[in-house]
Amino acid sequence: MTTLEFLIDRLMTARKWTNSLLVDIEESQWFTMPPTGGTGHIAWQIGHLAASQLVLIPNRCFNRPFTEFVTDEFRAPFMRGSTPHADPSEYPPLAEIKNFFERTQQTCIELVRSMPETELTEPAGSDPHPLFSNKAGAISVAALHETFHAGQIAMIRRSLGKNPLR
Repeated sequence: MTTLEFLIDRLMTARKWTNSLLVDIEESQWFTMPPTGGTGHIAWQIGHLAASQLVLIPNRCFNRPFTEFVTDEFRAPFMRGSTPHADPSEYPPLAEIKNFFERTQQTCIELVRSMPETELTEPAGSDPHPLFSNKAGAISVAALHETFHAGQIAMIRRSLGKNPLR
């Protein structure tokens, strides 16, 4: 397995786990804020994952702007530092958020597949990041970031009365 194949596998495995956590959550619960706070709601989690993935892979690894892939209305509610709100009217429609989540994953995997292995050691973006310095690191952090938020989604599931999956 090449490094590129491994990184793609990590992205796909993280998404498979996240999707398994989402499959039995009714859409009517996607904007429910857990009583303990601290994690936001499901809709914010998946919007945030997609927005972050666009920054980490197309932007940092391919120098392509966020708005090439989605309108700017997806930036403010989901980017780093955003605050989740329970009011669905503060977000794009749920169907669009879900589509953004899936479409972004497909786009990122296609981009990574197109990357020559030799580019993985090139710098990722011009701004320093505390967790990586090169493109392989940015792609890896995209998968790690998703698993971190999958843990938060698992906690939201529990607050909605769902059983743990493992």
